Amino acid sequence: MIQSALVTGASGFIGSRLVHRLVSMEVETYALTRSAPDTARTNPMLRGAHVLSIDPERKLSDILQHVRTETVFHLAAAGVHTENDASEIIDGNVRLMSDLLLATSSWWLKSFIFTGSCFEYGTSSNAARLTEDSPLDPTSLYGAAKASAYLCGCAVSKSLEIPFVNLRLFGVYGPGEAPTRLLPYVISSLAADQPASLTGGDQIRDLLYVTDAVDALIAAAESTDLSQHDAYNICSSHPTRITDIVRAVAQRMNKPESLLRWGERDYRSDEPMVLVGCNQRFSNVTNWQPVISVENGIRKMVDSYNDQQLPVFNA
Repeated sequence: MIQSALVTGASGFIGSRLVHRLVSMEVETYALTRSAPDTARTNPMLRGAHVLSIDPERKLSDILQHVRTETVFHLAAAGVHTENDASEIIDGNVRLMSDLLLATSSWWLKSFIFTGSCFEYGTSSNAARLTEDSPLDPTSLYGAAKASAYLCGCAVSKSLEIPFVNLRLFGVYGPGEAPTRLLPYVISSLAADQPASLTGGDQIRDLLYVTDAVDALIAAAESTDLSQHDAYNICSSHPTRITDIVRAVAQRMNKPESLLRWGERDYRSDEPMVLVGCNQRFSNVTNWQPVISVENGIRKMVDSYNDQQLPVFNA
């Protein structure tokens, strides 16, 4: 069982839900965020955690000088869904990895879990799912920075004798995603009876509901059988075409498909058309399996959006 944990990227989509779960498990949890301290502390998902904020004027080791945990969940990253400057993407992934390992090197760590990305691979063929033995061939700077952070993490953690592992997340989605992400954008557009401007929708993705991703992170921290300095795919292993999931959203919301404006947006030049993984290696070691289907995930997202729109009446 996890006794104490540090979560970086704690105010993010996945990080905040991980913090909430850990606190509910009565784990002493430290939440490291980029948000201003007062803003971070009012985040209901971080309630019950010790909230720390990154200060560009202070070294990370100074910020964490009074912290000691047995587990580190490193979720912080730069350039995930935004057009960051190249130097920011490199600093926010590679240099941050090195700084965090050095800052925690004196802790009695049982596990240092890095959340990598399927974009480290680049793309998969239509015939095969990506395995951990697939070559790293990223097509985006973000994917390259994530792969570099993993290689840097391996080298530094070996020299410091830190038990380090990389969990490569595929297509995590769910309530709380940024409004600019595909499904929140489509849901909010259709709810307002506005057209959703889309690409051709031929991309094939491996989608994983956020609670399944959190379950995998906790399973990794609790496992004693993961190979140190190695990588594991965290995915559903099921291919889903973007056209299918968007149409499923429209059907769930009882909205006409004429609002789906396919082909109005260009595909990104660095966007892999096929990204589907194989989770067998991680599942064999931890017995973890995703439990939320895409159909149920869509229902949960739409219902969550509808719940947020309900009027609140004061008694």
